[in-house]
Amino acid sequence: MASRSKLYLIDGSGYIFRAFFALPQLNNSRGMPTNAVYGFIRMLLKLLKDAHPEHIAMVFDSAKKTFRDDLFQAYKANRAEMPSDLSVQIPYIYRAVDAFKIKTILGDGFEADDVIGTLAVRAARANFDVTIVTADKDFMQLVGPHIDLWDTMRDKRTGVAEVRERFGLEPAALIDVMALMGDSIDNIKGVPGVGEKTAVALIQHFGSVDTMYERLDQIETSGLRGAKRLGELVARHRGDVDLARKLVRVATDIALAAGPDDFGWTGIDQKAAAALLRELEFGSLIGELAPAESAMPPPTVIETIVDDAAIDGVIANLGAAPRIALSLTPDELGVDRLKVAADGAEATYVIEAANIGRLKDLLEASTPPRACHDLKEHIRRLRRHGIALNGVDFDTMLAGFLVNPGKPEPSLNDLYHEHIVSAGGSAVGGSNPQIVAALRQALLVKLEEASLEPLLNDIELPIARILAEMEETGIGVDSAALRELAAELGESIAKLEAECYGLVGHQFNLNSPIQLREVLFTELKLPTKGLSKTRSGPSTDVDTLTRLAEAHPLPRKLLEYRSLSKLKSTYADTLPAIIDPATNRIHTSLHQALTATGRLSSSEPNLQNIPTRTVEGRRIRRAFAAQPSHLMLSADYSQIELRVLAHLSGDKTLIDAFTRGEDIHVRTATEILGIQPDAVDAAARRLAKVINFGLIYGMGANRLAGELGIALTEASDYIKRYFERLPGVRAYFDDCLAHARTRGFVATMYGRRRYLPELTGNHGGARAQAERIAINTPIQGTAADLMKLAMIRMHKALYDRESQAQMVLQVHDELLLEVPRDDLETTRALSRDAMEHVAELKVPLVVEFKWGPNWAELSSAA
Repeated sequence: MASRSKLYLIDGSGYIFRAFFALPQLNNSRGMPTNAVYGFIRMLLKLLKDAHPEHIAMVFDSAKKTFRDDLFQAYKANRAEMPSDLSVQIPYIYRAVDAFKIKTILGDGFEADDVIGTLAVRAARANFDVTIVTADKDFMQLVGPHIDLWDTMRDKRTGVAEVRERFGLEPAALIDVMALMGDSIDNIKGVPGVGEKTAVALIQHFGSVDTMYERLDQIETSGLRGAKRLGELVARHRGDVDLARKLVRVATDIALAAGPDDFGWTGIDQKAAAALLRELEFGSLIGELAPAESAMPPPTVIETIVDDAAIDGVIANLGAAPRIALSLTPDELGVDRLKVAADGAEATYVIEAANIGRLKDLLEASTPPRACHDLKEHIRRLRRHGIALNGVDFDTMLAGFLVNPGKPEPSLNDLYHEHIVSAGGSAVGGSNPQIVAALRQALLVKLEEASLEPLLNDIELPIARILAEMEETGIGVDSAALRELAAELGESIAKLEAECYGLVGHQFNLNSPIQLREVLFTELKLPTKGLSKTRSGPSTDVDTLTRLAEAHPLPRKLLEYRSLSKLKSTYADTLPAIIDPATNRIHTSLHQALTATGRLSSSEPNLQNIPTRTVEGRRIRRAFAAQPSHLMLSADYSQIELRVLAHLSGDKTLIDAFTRGEDIHVRTATEILGIQPDAVDAAARRLAKVINFGLIYGMGANRLAGELGIALTEASDYIKRYFERLPGVRAYFDDCLAHARTRGFVATMYGRRRYLPELTGNHGGARAQAERIAINTPIQGTAADLMKLAMIRMHKALYDRESQAQMVLQVHDELLLEVPRDDLETTRALSRDAMEHVAELKVPLVVEFKWGPNWAELSSAA
């Protein structure tokens, strides 16, 4: 007997809705919703990896009316219209199926169920074993010796044995079961009050609906619960049951031109898949779906490895070029190789590690001008070869980020496909330097169109050099102090664990949400009303525990346990291991192209999130200490974002308060509460502070009420009064949103853009978030730009004076320097001038200075 082939039939419409509702809202940088497409592709990829199909087809519902609509006008009348955020994704899902080279089937006048049913039965007769890929239980009526179901997300398979075990019936009998039950989702009536259990019992007893109606008088003696009333109901709704049978039965004999032999699968069209994924900005999927397209094509140009005898001639040749581009990357063994090409030249020179130092004069000269990708990294890597890189006037990574801040730290590969291939350029590979040169040409046009050239030249390129120097300098750390703290934290954590066990009466896993949920809500019976929910039950997050802390001491202990555990694992345990033994310092990575507002960030480790308000957090900061005979100097902009708001909005009250040097929170409290300044106590000042900073971040009345612990009406009244007393702020926010909706982006004072297409989208949540971003970005982004400019001015001032003071860390509005003790006053003066006079605003910029032996013990004492 010939072996049977295998066919997979995918319920595509079911896949779409499942993907859309399973994933949270996702958007690409253009604001298009993408969650359904991403989920669909992920589900399909998993199926292909698990099944390795030889025959496969995707079946979608037809948009046209079906025979069921003719049978019953109100069929599926209860179903809501497809969400607009889903409908815009449907064409991309169809394109994804095409890129997967999976045949798509639609049957006009029929639902996907009927197409799948017909294909399944036809294939089973044609010596195929058929698996219907679906989570829809209605397909169980089709199950047979050669047809089964597979819910890939739950990895649940349903065959004849599984149907018999669940229902005690043959699969075909489920049509009658479904007819009795009806389907509220599809507006199929059936018999009111008859659920699955009763319907199954009736069919088990009578064998079929037809037999049941022939023997209606036997229902009363059937032994079923409520049999007398059930018999009356069944008799009264015979017409509904007969209609329901026609509606729930999956057709298996419709006319289709395609058959199972037409569904052979030969694999993914990698080029089409990669193009779609890049358009959707699913970069992480390209390597899985289209590995051949995931990287730039290999160079088809001449790459000449330069030997000792030829290097002097190459250097002379490059030095005479009008422009050059370079790329320093490690080879397969991690050894540096420098590639350099003159613009327009066919050849690229490859300089191996041993000879890179011989390009010192060329690369330290200011001419010819040169471009690279990631200037900061090139400065650091070339410094290891004794070269202080100079003359770079273009960085493709920084330029690409400025053009599209929705894609942080774009790779050369990303930019190649986004700005060269997608723009109709040749997909033929060049060397890295040649691609850098081509990208420079493409990105220059876009920078000019968006007036972003000054931002690149005056801020981003200079700050890249300073960040490279700061990374190289690092910051001193007392490893012994951290280890001592780790031991103490371990003891405190163990004590808290014991106290938590004592409050419950037994041990449990404090880090397990499942066990914690059981303890809090089942054993202790703490209230769940008003708490956020997860799929498994009430949440156990920080907000939940904070609310529950008023009802029982355990949640408060758990919050303390979590806080100390995070400090220990994130800092006390981790930091000593990453101290460079050669310098006894930590060299964090500083990023200028990660945050869309332009703020600097740090990683490996992140030194910007070390807490300041807890005793333990301050002890961690204390471990960041100055070297002998030096001090840590903190230069912190005072309320810079509120000062930027005053400048941008022109609000007279804010400008007057800052010009007079008043406490802005006290002034705001007097305006909102209508009291004299000397009557503003700590509570009133805190209220004003929360409002001042909250409104910058788009805080609404609900959030304000939660922050202050006040009624919603009271919070709404405070916000109303704020805008009444500061009308310039209200007008600025309104104007900012109006311009953003018209232009599609907001910009800082220095032209940094952030694109917000969600502002005109249909998704309410995404639109509200975009409105908050539209208000905040010009303020926070301008503050970030000012800080970068101040750092550039300060670096020059320190360099010109040949000062030994060094910038070692930047944390939002604060700049941390390590300063020789005898140079403190001079450095303070230089810093004040650099930071306070970086720009002429309508209000003064003010810097507050503190200094001390370490980051925690800082004061302004003389």
